[in-house]
Amino acid sequence: MGIKVINEPAPKPGTLKRPELFALAIGQVIGAGVITLIVPAIKMTGYSAWLAYFVAIIMGFIMILPFVFISSTLRLGGGNYSLLCDISGPTVAGVFAFMYLTQCLSLSLFGASAAAYLGDVIPALGGQVPRIIVGVALLTFFFVVNLMGIDIMAKAQKLMTWLLIAALLLFAIVGITKMHLPIFDFSDPNFMINGPGITFTDGVISGGFIGAVLLFVYSTQGYYMTTAYGRDSYNARKDIPWVLLMCVPTLCVLYVGVAIAGVGCMSVEEYGQSTTLVFAAQKIFPTWLFYAFIIGGPIMALLSTLNSSFAYNAITIGQSCDDGWLPKKFGEKNKAGARPWILTFMYVLGIIPILFGLSITTITNMVQLFTSAFAILNFTAEMKMPKKYPEAWKKARFHVPDGLYYCICIVSLFFFLVVLWKSLLSMDLPLAIINVVMIVGFSILGYLRSKSGNIEIHTSVWAEDPEPEQ
Repeated sequence: MGIKVINEPAPKPGTLKRPELFALAIGQVIGAGVITLIVPAIKMTGYSAWLAYFVAIIMGFIMILPFVFISSTLRLGGGNYSLLCDISGPTVAGVFAFMYLTQCLSLSLFGASAAAYLGDVIPALGGQVPRIIVGVALLTFFFVVNLMGIDIMAKAQKLMTWLLIAALLLFAIVGITKMHLPIFDFSDPNFMINGPGITFTDGVISGGFIGAVLLFVYSTQGYYMTTAYGRDSYNARKDIPWVLLMCVPTLCVLYVGVAIAGVGCMSVEEYGQSTTLVFAAQKIFPTWLFYAFIIGGPIMALLSTLNSSFAYNAITIGQSCDDGWLPKKFGEKNKAGARPWILTFMYVLGIIPILFGLSITTITNMVQLFTSAFAILNFTAEMKMPKKYPEAWKKARFHVPDGLYYCICIVSLFFFLVVLWKSLLSMDLPLAIINVVMIVGFSILGYLRSKSGNIEIHTSVWAEDPEPEQ
């Protein structure tokens, strides 16, 4: 048998409404950014870190903007993978199915970051071995939560996200009232301590305002992954694009607010070797409120991202298993609808960087490299979408002229390529080579699999939503 394409009928409306989708989106995007990258970025660019974050949010929004229009036009059952299967064709979909396995490394970032925070709060957990134990334990906990199915995961996510937003707002408000450094003085020598561009140390990107922007931008795009919940959404083509747009002002308030507080209360020298906001929080909060913030803010941010990343990645990989790119046994579901073998693979892959003690910045650059490579594949589908679904495109709630849409797609791809370039220049040569070999190797596997046949693609892309029950 060769490659067979089956147009799967649209399922009934799911259970996820705007509050749940918004919680999943915010929980997905907040974690490795506002919590783990602010202090490294402060060391790269000084007082201007808050401005770098604002620029990164706008840049990140432009990078994922095509998905606002796509999710308003189509209901996607398997996120990017479904889009590529339906529009770009089997070969591109196969390449993505295998390449996407690298994305599971991102789980290590959230476990390692949470361990770093706990290490700064509890000195006994500050050593390398305790951090490894804590990171692995956190991955284990959310591995088990996701084995219980998407409804349990979504309920946990909603609770964690509201606590997270409250804690970050508290840090921003209290920190801004206590800041004393001239962070809005553009002429201050500490505003851009390494200049407006990018600086290098030993051939690796180490600083500069643009360097900080390109580091921050990793944490400003993750909410586009909410498109993968189309099958489980109550009214996908209305609710998902609305949620994507609402994430932008939310991030501006939370990210920029926390960055202003973090850079306005403590100088680069005061942060010392730390890469967390723990010491800034100790400075602005009384003891009891400090511990409440650490639990409700940094820890909740990282855990909510870890939780939703398990869910999103399992959906995307699971769809490629159902179609036959990967073994069907690998994608089997348990009684709760979760995919235990995929979750186990993600869990094991997420542990590896933690065991090797890779830094938060290094893991971030690795993940940025992989996601930028995915963007090249996504671009092939984005550009074809209006012509493949002309009627649905015209009736989409968020619609722009074709020429403007194509221009947005091109600018989005350009920004992703800039991030890809930056990621390669932010790693030492051996690690960069290993990551490129992984991408190329998985791409070749996907291409060869597409030529071997025995693939049955379920397109799970629907141009109409069934009417939600009243």
